[in-house]
Amino acid sequence: MERALTVVSEILDEGGEASLRLADVSRRSGVSIGSLYHHFESREGLIKAARERQFLQSLPTDADDVADLLATATTPREFADRLERLILTTQSPERAPRRLRRVELIGAAASRPELLESISATQTMVLDVGEALAVAFRDRGWLREGIEPRAVALFVQAVTLGKVLGDLDQRPVSEDAWIRILLAALSGFLNLELGENGDGAAPAKDDV
Repeated sequence: MERALTVVSEILDEGGEASLRLADVSRRSGVSIGSLYHHFESREGLIKAARERQFLQSLPTDADDVADLLATATTPREFADRLERLILTTQSPERAPRRLRRVELIGAAASRPELLESISATQTMVLDVGEALAVAFRDRGWLREGIEPRAVALFVQAVTLGKVLGDLDQRPVSEDAWIRILLAALSGFLNLELGENGDGAAPAKDDV
């Protein structure tokens, strides 16, 4: 059914949900209308499955990179340098279409309780992964005392998704200015100095 979902996604992108016809999906995918009803039960079920798939594809895919960074970084400075490069990637203009798609899909789910519940479950799993990574930060002593790991995961997700507002800004701040303020915010809860003047060392206890 992957081919059918791909075709549905294409049709939704081309003309919106009003343009979706099962006959068109069947013709373009090669899947019979009977099979579509068997797997998805209804046109609405097909749209729901396609929207769920689109949401998964819109999610950040950097958790594995962070986990690898944690596993292989040998010094705080190396970790900080590589984390900064990863942040540059996640905030890049090239990611703008993916950020906008994610907002679009959340909006599409607002009036569909079942789709919203499914997206909520997926988002919860994403935050679970982020929380586990933040716990690893804490266990290494890189997270400031009193900072909740799940709050860190939510902050990172919120900043990344919120960047869509900057993507829409007709007088946008420079990428350099945005990254500087983001690194400053992250340095507020990490026991690592981020930014070009940082040395990657943990601050003195009195400064934490």
